[in-house]
Amino acid sequence: MTTFPFTAIALCALTLILPGAASAQEIADGNAPLFSSAPRFSSAALFSSAPLPVGEGPQAPQQSNVPAEAKQAESAVQDAVKKFRVGVFGGVALDPELIEFGAHAAFGPFFNENVEFRPGIDVGVGEVTTQFGINLEVLYILPGATTSTRWVPYVGAGPNFGLSHKGFEEPADSEDSDGEDVDGDGEEDSRFDFSDTEFEAGLNFIVGMRSQRGVFFEMRATAYGVSAIRLLAGFNF
Repeated sequence: MTTFPFTAIALCALTLILPGAASAQEIADGNAPLFSSAPRFSSAALFSSAPLPVGEGPQAPQQSNVPAEAKQAESAVQDAVKKFRVGVFGGVALDPELIEFGAHAAFGPFFNENVEFRPGIDVGVGEVTTQFGINLEVLYILPGATTSTRWVPYVGAGPNFGLSHKGFEEPADSEDSDGEDVDGDGEEDSRFDFSDTEFEAGLNFIVGMRSQRGVFFEMRATAYGVSAIRLLAGFNF
């Protein structure tokens, strides 16, 4: 009868092992009880000090690879482009009557956000007079305009240097209405020819307005110059 203690011990061991194996099988099959007193999660998995795998950590903000010197150079080029513009214009001049066209460049602002320098050239062609002018003008844009303002008024002034050529040619009045030679010498009569070239310096006074899209209209009056008044329209690129 010495086998009884060993038999009892074996039965107790089976009683402890079989329920644990059944619980593990239920968990593996997804049939574990909804409310179980056994811990389902380990705090070590939630609060682990182990490093995260590469590529799964928080992403640091990407830094630009452009050097600071290149950024400064780009900003300087942009500022220079904003300060330089070109434009073309055309119109009529009075006293003398001319058809006029020309081009100019605008630099600014200088010293003040409303001041710009505008050198330009113009050519005028008329029946008697042909002129070429150089203008060195300073414009002042009247304050108060915003980006939503459609037309911006401005005034200006500056010296004008003009070269004018006046030429007139007319046949001499030596023939009658029938085309016969009046003086009877049979020779070709001379023609009346007048030509004169002058250099004149004057002072331009300008009143105009321009749109945000580049179109402008202006009146330019010149004192002591070739043309007294010019009515012009143009476009600034």
